Amino acid sequence: MDQRALVVRLQTPFADYRANDAAARDVILAGLSWPTDTSAGYWQGLAVEWIEHGASIDAEMVEFLNVIATTEKLSQELRHKARRIVRRWRSDEHTFWR
Repeated sequence: MDQRALVVRLQTPFADYRANDAAARDVILAGLSWPTDTSAGYWQGLAVEWIEHGASIDAEMVEFLNVIATTEKLSQELRHKARRIVRRWRSDEHTFWR
């Protein structure tokens, strides 16, 4: 599915999302991987919100969150949220480092 068609779904709160033709994981990945030179982190921010509201994450998502956490053109608030999620994910049961 087209990345643009996926990211617009992030405007729906995670709790209200019904995955008819696109899994929440695909929607979140589309937002996390959206080019950082556009939209001032809007889609990344919405994807991070979904994660903060209970969406599951995996190693691939953590890689994108690491990029967000270190991209200085994104807001400090968004970078810190991404960093916290990564830290929490690693401290739970995923203690390996890549």
